[in-house]
Amino acid sequence: MFFGVPGLYFLYMRQCSQRKWDLDIDSDFLPSVSILIPVYNEQQIIGLKLENLAKVVYPAEKMEVIVVNDASSDDTLKIVAQYISEHRLQFRVRVFDSQEHLGKTGCLNQVLKTIQSEIVIISDADCFWPKDILQKSLGYLSDPSVGAITAREQLLNAGDTWVTRGEQTYNNTVQAIRIGESKLYSTLFFQGGFAAYKKSLLNKFNHATDDSGTALDIIQTNKRTLLIPEIGFFTISPTAWQDKFTIKIRRASHLQQLWARCLNLLIQGKLLMPKRIAIPEIILHLFNPLLLVVLVALTIAVMVSYPFLALGILVVLGVVFAVKKTQTTAIELIQNNIILLTALMSFLAKRKFRFWKPVEGARSALNKQMLQEKQLI
Repeated sequence: MFFGVPGLYFLYMRQCSQRKWDLDIDSDFLPSVSILIPVYNEQQIIGLKLENLAKVVYPAEKMEVIVVNDASSDDTLKIVAQYISEHRLQFRVRVFDSQEHLGKTGCLNQVLKTIQSEIVIISDADCFWPKDILQKSLGYLSDPSVGAITAREQLLNAGDTWVTRGEQTYNNTVQAIRIGESKLYSTLFFQGGFAAYKKSLLNKFNHATDDSGTALDIIQTNKRTLLIPEIGFFTISPTAWQDKFTIKIRRASHLQQLWARCLNLLIQGKLLMPKRIAIPEIILHLFNPLLLVVLVALTIAVMVSYPFLALGILVVLGVVFAVKKTQTTAIELIQNNIILLTALMSFLAKRKFRFWKPVEGARSALNKQMLQEKQLI
């Protein structure tokens, strides 16, 4: 169960990802867009973010950028003002400045009330776009059945350490699954690097589970939410495991709340998502972490009771961890289930994690040369 369910689901979704889109895509679709950049003490990178957006190719009269400031105490807004004054930007830039610390979603929902554009796009300050991302992506939203789209995450420092290499392996696996889910119907896994929504369907951003929760809200209006494989955004990955754990425990908590909500809707018969997507994902996020505990306990019991079988188990594990490809996959599978288990135990105990701020170690690794090599600035 522990290895078989994720393995079979991955193979099925990889097969689905090879299908053609069942969509009516208009490549000439050029809606008005509002790009929201939520910031909280982002003085290190906000200038690079604006420089990146200045390279994006799109009709200037149909594009606006809104810096959504959540009561920053550093020079974030000063740098924004300086950048605007020193550069002739083709698109409009405005600032929403909350004097009260409302949190990311609270600020976004305040700004949402002021937006008239057809498409609302969220992009975190530490995520960077290729210049043609809007040209390649927005045509998918021309289809009446599609309510929101997201993009692949690509790491700028994938080869730096064993932690970043593992994260790249995880990304490749997860994104193959999300593409398959999208072509089958919809995926819920949305990320803040690029998440575009039809404004007509967006009453508010989901406060409890962020981007993915908002995607579920869109699905419950009987519209599709898709990951588009042809587009991607670039970001930095933590190089130290403790920083990676800090980020992923928050994501795990959000995803478990999300799939718990889906389980509740499924039981009530109200979930507007195919069961062949919902049920495996519910198992993977809510039940597989518990299966890991059972698996470890049973394995120890068997090894104590049957020494010869224990030797066979150790040989198999030795082979798995000796081969680089299976080693990385096994480590990621186990550590991600440990993270899910930690988040699940915290959720059941009704405890909240305190670390909801950006990881400075990851941000400090970002530099201009890295972005220039990818032609992002």
